[in-house]
Amino acid sequence: MKIGIIGGGQLGLMIAEAAINLNHDVVGLDPNEQCSLSRVAPIIKAQFNDKNALNQLAELCDVITYEFENVDLDLVNHYTNKIPQKAKALEVSRHRMTEKLFAASCNIPIPNVKLYKSKDDLSIPCIIKTITGGYDGKGQYHIKNHQDIELFTPEKNTEYIVEEYISFDYEISCIITRDRFGNCEAQPIPVNTHKNGILFLSDLTSNIPDSIQERAIKYAKSIVDQLDYIGTLTVEYFVKNDEIIFNEFAPRPHNSGHYSIEGSTVSQYTNHILAITGEPIKKPSLKQHTVMLNLIGNSSSIINRFQPLDNVFVHDYHKQEIKEGRKMGHITITDSNIIALKKSLLQILEAIK
Repeated sequence: MKIGIIGGGQLGLMIAEAAINLNHDVVGLDPNEQCSLSRVAPIIKAQFNDKNALNQLAELCDVITYEFENVDLDLVNHYTNKIPQKAKALEVSRHRMTEKLFAASCNIPIPNVKLYKSKDDLSIPCIIKTITGGYDGKGQYHIKNHQDIELFTPEKNTEYIVEEYISFDYEISCIITRDRFGNCEAQPIPVNTHKNGILFLSDLTSNIPDSIQERAIKYAKSIVDQLDYIGTLTVEYFVKNDEIIFNEFAPRPHNSGHYSIEGSTVSQYTNHILAITGEPIKKPSLKQHTVMLNLIGNSSSIINRFQPLDNVFVHDYHKQEIKEGRKMGHITITDSNIIALKKSLLQILEAIK
């Protein structure tokens, strides 16, 4: 098949690599003709709301997928017959209040949340979030004291929600794929650590209780079934004591699942391609102890240093410009010996410093 990918970032690159490994052809659409995806496939250079470009992509391709949420909803609706992920998941996930209410309708515990109308709605502590457009910690304001309340200035024409602050023990993500036959398979669940709102480390060596993992998968399955979603989708949760609390979902493969390329028997990207091309998906399992860390901003300067190591897999996104807070690559470490794995991880963390 020929597969079209809307978006040429690192997720688009890794989706394309999985597609090519399965003997599919790929065409991307992105305004940057030197985007990450251009390393492996031709690019239609156009904005994501360009009707003519989307029409060209649809005519060229048997099936289309999107790699990020801020694609044009009307155009996705128009080409639903070519886009198995469909538009409903986009419509729900890009509006934070709608997303939370949808999760609650699936009987998934959510934080207390309300629309922001005035500073009278704020409590200490809480999180203020823009209703749309936030990612990697952008559009979020942590209210810790009265001074934070005084300093918060809403932007014009911007809507916000006010969310209960969860003092969680740890964060997890459930990466699940659903195929056209209704089969659902989840990747092994990582514990995720963030820095400045950006995912830094996904750890598959933590002992997450079975009851937590089972509920995370059950809730994620409920979401993809309710949305009639085809492909890979990711649900992020907070875990506190024995509680699991919905944070958000992303209708696409996810940063926290990069580890699955080398760490799982089948990656999130391969299962995504199998699902959208009408093939049965496969059940993933962890090959051995695995961790993944993002290379953010200038930390990408260590990329070449670790390539010779057998158990260290370096992914360079080949982005043209290094920016603070920008994901430039990632490193996955796998090892049958957990002590050796942690030693390798410490070496890399020290190099990043």
